[in-house]
Amino acid sequence: MIQPRVHVIYEHGIDPRPFGSAQIRLLRPLSHPVLRDQFEVTFDWTYRGELADVVIVDRLWRPDVSLPSAEQLLQDVRRAGARFVYAIDDDFLSLSEEAAPGYFNAAKRSVVELWLREADQVVVTTLPLQQRVLPFNPRCVIVPNALDERLLIGERPRSLETPFGPRPTVIGYMGTYSHEADWRLILPAWRQVYERHREAVEFQVIGISERAQALARQAGVPVRVIHPRLEEVEYPLFMLWFTGQIRWDIAVAPLLDTPFTRCKSDLKFLDYSSLGAATIASRVPVYESSVRHGETGWLAENTVEAWTNAVEQFVTDDETRTTMAQAARCYLWHARILEQCGQAWAGALKTCRN
Repeated sequence: MIQPRVHVIYEHGIDPRPFGSAQIRLLRPLSHPVLRDQFEVTFDWTYRGELADVVIVDRLWRPDVSLPSAEQLLQDVRRAGARFVYAIDDDFLSLSEEAAPGYFNAAKRSVVELWLREADQVVVTTLPLQQRVLPFNPRCVIVPNALDERLLIGERPRSLETPFGPRPTVIGYMGTYSHEADWRLILPAWRQVYERHREAVEFQVIGISERAQALARQAGVPVRVIHPRLEEVEYPLFMLWFTGQIRWDIAVAPLLDTPFTRCKSDLKFLDYSSLGAATIASRVPVYESSVRHGETGWLAENTVEAWTNAVEQFVTDDETRTTMAQAARCYLWHARILEQCGQAWAGALKTCRN
C-alpha cells in the first residue's frame, strides 16, 4: 500500500531551525512511531516543489512572510496537485502588533486571513480556536496538543527531608517574555507567601525576561532564574533537560482572560504534570477544560487573594499537593501523550484527503 506523502513547512526564525511550537504540534507527532506506517513525512523550512499529497504550513511560516510570498506558496502547492493544510495554534485574528512587537503586524494578519480562507483544511488545537476559524473556513478540525513521551524522563520522587533538616518547598514558573502581564498577576501572591514562610519556600523561574526579573526584585520576591545550557534550548533537548533536572513541588500557570488567551491550549499544565508538580492555574477556559479542580490541580480566580490562598494551601498541605500531582501525572500519561492520542493526526489528514 502506497503511503500518502505529507510535507511539513514549519515556522522558523532568522535561522532555519523549527520553533518549539512547530516541534510540539507537527514535528514530534508526525514523526512518532504511532504514525510511522501511515504517512511518508518530510520536514523543511520551505517548499521546493516536493511531490506530496498534503502540504502543511505552520503558523506564520517565516519572519519575512508577506502577502505576495504567501500567495506564491499557495499557488506552488496547488500547482503541484497537493492539498494545502494550514496549522495554527494561536488566535492571530485577536493579536495586536503591540502585544507581539517585531513578530506580528497587519501585513501578517493578511497572510493568516488568506491561508484561513484558502486552505483545503485548517488544523487547530482547541475548540475556542476552531470557533474563531469557522467563519473563515468550515473545514477546520481539532488536534489537541500532546507531549511526546519519548522526551519525558521518569519522575524521581523528592523527599521532604534532607540530612540537614526539612528542605524548602519549591514553587516554579515557566514563561516567555510575552507573558509579562501574567507574571505581574502572581508576584503579589508570591510576596505574601514569602513573607509568611521565608526560608521554607524557594521560587524558581525559567524563561522570563530581564524586565520580569526586575519586577520580581521590585516586589521583594527572591527568585532563582534557571537556564538550560545553550545546546539544550531547542525543544527536544529542552524537554529532556526540563523533565530530568527540574524538581518543583508546585508550579503556577497564571493567565489573564482575554480574547487572545481564550484560544490557547493547556500545554503548560501538561508540562508541569510531566514534572510531577502540583499545578495552580488561573480559572480561565484554557485550564477549566482539562484541570479537574481539587483533583488534578487547583483553579484560582485572578485575584491576589485567591492566588495567595492557593499557593499557601499547597505549601502547607503536603499530602493534598502530592495527591493532586500524582493524579495530574496519571491524566497526562493516560490521555495526553502521543502514544495515546497521536492518531488524531491520522484522522485529520484522512479527512483532508477525502
